[in-house]
Amino acid sequence: MYDIAGKLAVITGGTRGIGLGIARHLLAAGGKVVINGRNATEEAGALQATYGEDRVAIDLCDVSVQTEAAGLIERSAKHFGRLDILVHAAGGPAPGKITELTPEAWANAFAVHVHPVFHLFRAAHPYLAKEGGAVVLVSSVAGLRGCPGTVAYQTVKGALIPLAKALAFDHAVEGIRVNVLAPGIIRTRFHQAMTEAARAHNLANRIPLRREGTVDDVASAALELIRNDFMTGEIVTVDGGMSMRITG
Repeated sequence: MYDIAGKLAVITGGTRGIGLGIARHLLAAGGKVVINGRNATEEAGALQATYGEDRVAIDLCDVSVQTEAAGLIERSAKHFGRLDILVHAAGGPAPGKITELTPEAWANAFAVHVHPVFHLFRAAHPYLAKEGGAVVLVSSVAGLRGCPGTVAYQTVKGALIPLAKALAFDHAVEGIRVNVLAPGIIRTRFHQAMTEAARAHNLANRIPLRREGTVDDVASAALELIRNDFMTGEIVTVDGGMSMRITG
């Protein structure tokens, strides 16, 4: 079992939602975190105030920019003297059918969800390879099953799965484990535009457990992927059974 106490995790998209939830769980397990996002949030600031600057750093930058992604890793490792865990939770919606999407929107989906993994992992590799470490990529059930009107989002979230498997296979000998989380409908800002009618339909017809997921549901699964040092190249789905359905 991988001991999180004293280890440093860099979490993109960590200022809110699932990323922030993972930061909370890692801190509760004794770890240290660098919380990354493009904008400051009260929630991230409160977490730093609770645990102190010796365990929580906030680094605001845009990891869709190559130099900023690499810079985040270098600053984090320099500040804490190590880097053991990398969580890529940064993302956002990319709605629209292919006939509705602009080329810029298509490219931006890759820039935010997929390309940062390349730059973050390359920069983090020397530190992760020292004593072994864990990488968690936050995908979505939309990357596993069809979902109407979200072609870019489905594509980029699906791309994280073979990317994780390739990294897991290539770097297992160095003790680096890479796994994927695929959340379903989790009540965060991502779903704030959902209508009550759509929510009721989800609970009645789409989610067998008859409730939406919480950030803690996903964060606890992330913690297990980090702790379990005999898991790599795997996908853990946290969706209340939604993706196992044939129709609905």
